[in-house]
Amino acid sequence: MVQGMKKGSMMAGAEQHGRVEDGSHEAGQSALTPQEVTACCQQLVARGEGDQAVSLAIQIAQGTQDVALILAAGLFLVRFTPRHEVVIAVFRKALLLMPEAEPAMASMRGEVKIFLAGALMVAGEREEAMALFMDVARTLPEHRVLVGEHLSMALLEAGLADQAEQVLLAWLADGPPSVSLYNNMGCALGRLNRSRDALAYYRRGMELSSRHEAVSFGYAIALLKAGEYEEGFARYVRRVPRIPSLNCWFYQDLPRLTNDVPLEGRHLLFYQEQGLGDTIQFIRFLPEIVRRAGRVTLAVLPSLARLLRESYPMVQVCLITELLDHPERVAEYDFSCPIPDLPYLCHLRHVADIPAFSPYLEVPVRRREHFARLVEQAVAQGGRAGGHSPAGRRLRVGLVWAGDSRSSAQDVAADRRRSSSFAEMMEALGPVEADLFSLQYGDRRGELEPVEGQGAVVHDLMGHVQDMADTAALMESLDLVISVDTAPLHLAGALGREVWLVSRWDACWRWGDEGDRTPWYPTMHIFRAQELSLAPVLKDVAVSLRRRIAEG
Repeated sequence: MVQGMKKGSMMAGAEQHGRVEDGSHEAGQSALTPQEVTACCQQLVARGEGDQAVSLAIQIAQGTQDVALILAAGLFLVRFTPRHEVVIAVFRKALLLMPEAEPAMASMRGEVKIFLAGALMVAGEREEAMALFMDVARTLPEHRVLVGEHLSMALLEAGLADQAEQVLLAWLADGPPSVSLYNNMGCALGRLNRSRDALAYYRRGMELSSRHEAVSFGYAIALLKAGEYEEGFARYVRRVPRIPSLNCWFYQDLPRLTNDVPLEGRHLLFYQEQGLGDTIQFIRFLPEIVRRAGRVTLAVLPSLARLLRESYPMVQVCLITELLDHPERVAEYDFSCPIPDLPYLCHLRHVADIPAFSPYLEVPVRRREHFARLVEQAVAQGGRAGGHSPAGRRLRVGLVWAGDSRSSAQDVAADRRRSSSFAEMMEALGPVEADLFSLQYGDRRGELEPVEGQGAVVHDLMGHVQDMADTAALMESLDLVISVDTAPLHLAGALGREVWLVSRWDACWRWGDEGDRTPWYPTMHIFRAQELSLAPVLKDVAVSLRRRIAEG
């Protein structure tokens, strides 16, 4: 997790010096304070209304001449929208309203320039961004550390980890130490797949601030990526869970389960946290907990509920939204815990301790047969449409080219690094003698279109798919799944299907720094990108696919 400047100093300066009134406030807006703007937007995000929060922040920034309000809106937008052009416009407006001639404003103007430069860098306006960063570093020496923190953060979010490393080496060699500089160096080295090198910088950051959450979490991820599971998971479970609202009763009012608690006779509540893939990866440890505990309840998202009910009939599965509305149920449970904590609870210490694999998700026979018929019909219709009837059964390949849509700026940046597009994937694969099936979900399914010259259409049966249980049934009729790093990839691995991962260059911790195999899913083969674009590694996938087809 990269980190930059805290907003406190800039906001304080804006509130003291930055109110430039012109009487243009709307009636309701003039009574707002910067703290109220931030609180209101954050409450909307916590309720799952991120789009409304972003719209409110934009409306406030557009409708006021009050610098403090503009900056409050801008600082929220930096975190919660990938619309860099909006962030850039907000900070440019703030600078125009801050008089250059006033000495007391110089420091705050420098901080605003740093935020503006960061947004410009991520938006691809690198020349202007670098000019702003260097101008602040030269004219305001007191902001040199802040420039280094934000410049390195912007380079990392733009996918330029090698350049971020060079900047950080220069800043750390010539200036006072900073927790954020050490943290960002650890992040840069982790993204460069040099996790063991990253550990030393995270440790230095923790020496400066032992309770710094971002550094502790980054250190945990680097340990896990390096295969140091015992210390890595022990530190990983210290994180604040990534759930829509930390005010939910099962987080606030129930103790969090640790691995030293006797489980006999306890009622444990495990809840969905982070992505669907995390739940699919770690749910394999659930049976060990069930054997030791009295009762277990899983609270998950609708897309996983049916799959988990059928795979783990010994536990109660409910929707996490159902629990949120019933705080009186707190008395039913003894402990709660995020599902990704399961490896820690099961004392996973080394890669070799990962349990021997066997498929751990169930697909009922009737559903498997239903999707098998749909696949056969699609192949038959595709053969007629193409004017040919291939001799024998061709390889059936499922394709996923993009992850799910995200909302926060940081998550969107990560998704851009991991995702391809339908056009890019099909251009790389080229004509192949295989039957191709889309497994793409969400908004990116709309990219699907007829492919000229492929020798076969890309069949889309996802209209028959309601949730992950259906996706699993569809996968059971395919021979191979090719996917970027997203939930269906984990689903294919958990089912024991042959699956090829098209990994971004800064591979996720669970795939390690190198290698084409993973102990988590023995049927997975990893293709690692060596640059920001996935196009070259997709060509490697295409070569392997033709070889796989030739082998039969």
